[in-house]
Amino acid sequence: MIDRLVTLMAIAAGLVLSGLVALTFFDVLMRYLVSAPLRGRQDIVEMGMVVVLMLSAPYTWRISGHISVDLYDALPFRSLEILRSLLVRVIVAALFALIAWRSVEALEDAALFNEATNMIQIPHTPFIWIILGSCLLHAAILVFETISQIRALFDDGSGESPVQ
Repeated sequence: MIDRLVTLMAIAAGLVLSGLVALTFFDVLMRYLVSAPLRGRQDIVEMGMVVVLMLSAPYTWRISGHISVDLYDALPFRSLEILRSLLVRVIVAALFALIAWRSVEALEDAALFNEATNMIQIPHTPFIWIILGSCLLHAAILVFETISQIRALFDDGSGESPVQ
């Protein structure tokens, strides 16, 4: 179910990105052909990229699509490699939970000060909700993956955990 949800989110992110590309292309045409750029295109692209990034992040994590630099092939001991993997998951989950928490504070500020973009006054509130929801989902995915990985460590193959 989680994989379906993050896949749908990634598809939505792709559609938004496609729309932003088309908008930018049309803006360039209007600017050079008739000297009439689109008013507010910059605001739309900025807010659209927030949507693209936040909707695509959980899917990218699920398919291991992040760019990484391997400083080593693997740690010499399996237990250290497992510990490293668990530590990375916990740190990333904590970071996304922190972003979600800060988003709650940003929601209060956005409501209090009526925060919006400069040119065409797109309100920030819906985009902060997207950040909050995506970060909570991403943190939850990481917590469930970590719990699953820990359970797999204690599973001896019989289906029963030796640690109760």
